Amino acid sequence: MTFTVDEFSEWNQQLLSRQPVTRRSLLLAATAAGLTGQFGLAQRAFAVAGGTAGSAGVVVSGRHLSFVPGAGDLPRDAMAVTAQLVSRTGSLPAKLRAFVDVGDAPGTYGTRVEAAIKHLVGQYAIPGGPIGSQFYAKASLKGLKPNTVYHYRVRLSDGTVTGDAHFTTAPEAATPFTFTAFADVGTNTAPKDPAYAWKKPHAGWPKGIFDDNAYGAADPIAGKYATDKTPAATITKLMGTQRPAFTLLAGDICYANPSGTGLPADDTTALTGKAPAGKNLFNPYVWDVFLNQIEPQAAFTPWMFATGNHDMEPLYGNTTYLGGSPTHGYGGHVQRLDFPATGPKGCPSVYRFRYGNVGVISLDANELSWELQSNTGYSGGAQVTWLTSTLKAWRAAGSGVDFIVAFFHHCAFSTAHNHASDGGVRAAVDPLFTKYQVDLAVQGHNHLFERTDPIRHGKRTKAAPDGATVLPAQDGVTYVCVGSGGRPRYPFRPAPGPDAPPPAGVTPKGERKLPEGQRYRGHKPSGKENTSSTVDNSYFWTKDKGKPKKGKGAPTGGRVPESVDWSQVRYDGYAFIAVDVAPPVATGGSTTMTVRTLADALPGSGKPYSEIDRIVLKRTSGLTIAG
Repeated sequence: MTFTVDEFSEWNQQLLSRQPVTRRSLLLAATAAGLTGQFGLAQRAFAVAGGTAGSAGVVVSGRHLSFVPGAGDLPRDAMAVTAQLVSRTGSLPAKLRAFVDVGDAPGTYGTRVEAAIKHLVGQYAIPGGPIGSQFYAKASLKGLKPNTVYHYRVRLSDGTVTGDAHFTTAPEAATPFTFTAFADVGTNTAPKDPAYAWKKPHAGWPKGIFDDNAYGAADPIAGKYATDKTPAATITKLMGTQRPAFTLLAGDICYANPSGTGLPADDTTALTGKAPAGKNLFNPYVWDVFLNQIEPQAAFTPWMFATGNHDMEPLYGNTTYLGGSPTHGYGGHVQRLDFPATGPKGCPSVYRFRYGNVGVISLDANELSWELQSNTGYSGGAQVTWLTSTLKAWRAAGSGVDFIVAFFHHCAFSTAHNHASDGGVRAAVDPLFTKYQVDLAVQGHNHLFERTDPIRHGKRTKAAPDGATVLPAQDGVTYVCVGSGGRPRYPFRPAPGPDAPPPAGVTPKGERKLPEGQRYRGHKPSGKENTSSTVDNSYFWTKDKGKPKKGKGAPTGGRVPESVDWSQVRYDGYAFIAVDVAPPVATGGSTTMTVRTLADALPGSGKPYSEIDRIVLKRTSGLTIAG
């Protein structure tokens, strides 16, 4: 059996009623332990954004936009708005209502749309354990005109009103635009939350459990003496300088689940930073911090999310440990975020939309992964079937799509030390991406930046160094890993050896015997560094079971060494991509996507960010392929 969010809430209440501590006493204790802290966070964000409080003691924070695709997958006549409602008491007045006022100028709001208020409740299945209770107002604004600026505010029936924000609907015809992308973001502040009132009082969470701050003192970018100790917030702000039409986040959104294996929740040892064997840490109030962190951008620019392994949240929708059938753990995401309902049934984070002449696809790599198999295969093949039909339709005559961009979490192609390449994702997407000429694949999971040369059928077709022009129709797919969004950084592979072996029959020679070095514009290290895009000691994950990760208990695959020649750009700091789309003047003309990699605060540069790589993807508009 499976549970909806409402059914899960009902189960929570029944379980709580059988325990010596009541739900009411938990909420009262929660108020004493930290609701003031969470309310204070929301109150500050509300005030900074120009809000005015009403009589109910409720503030509105964490506003974010999402596209609502319509005819032809174009989001030109609707927009989804979601915001969090936070009170000092942890509850809302029974008759409180929420609205979104929409108009064509600040203070001129001619349309009022009532928002549904969603109460997201979850209990951890720990006797006497914590309860989470959060409220979200959700509205879909319809009947909008394409390529039009709209102003909006969120208003409550008690007189509470947010400051003005605005957005622009997608154009009817293709026009130049920019979008940005990153992954593995998290927060730089731990929540001061009520969910842990059952524990002894504490001043705050140790660093690196429910925030990103597990940096070593010597870290040159985010360490003790570095100039930027909040890279997640910094990267988010820097993306705003590019004035994007939308932002893609390729999974591992806020790290409310820092364990990341989709197992049941148990935070009895959270203060030590460790979950019991077979369990995951989880703190729903990390979402409060994250949504406030992104609001200055996301309230004005649609943010589109894919799901990663840290988004398999053990509180909502994953009921295997309750005797039910396995689901995906995305129940909280459905309430907090707005996934377009254009994908296969039962896969909420799988969807598509168009913007201009670009088609964008969000995939759930958790369902395809052979590395972490908690969610592997849950759709029964529906995701790959849907992906095939979508790609076929977009490569047919008259679709209006020239470029196809896919974004997902686990890497199909990467040489990073911690996760490298996921064989399950590669097996699923590489044949389809090759056949239907996907142009750009945006990945996360590995906390660094890496760009491949163009790839067809798993093989490099040509070198594409900084400044190169790639013709995807003949050269293949460019894969980028942008897991450099804020979490503590991962290294590339060490020198070939027992911990990083090459495959059988491969003997590294010359510089290929050295540790895999960074490789990007302006990088001029002292001593010997790799200058080749060949990596002899990478690996990919196979479906065959390997040794379970110590203390985790999640089903995992095994590692297979491989030698690759496609790792063109490597940077282990914080970065994002900005993609500039130039549509064709007419059908049959050329159209381009310029992919720029912008790195945060290169040590010693004195600049807020530096461009470290650029390639141009070029196509002939209207080109079709046989299905």
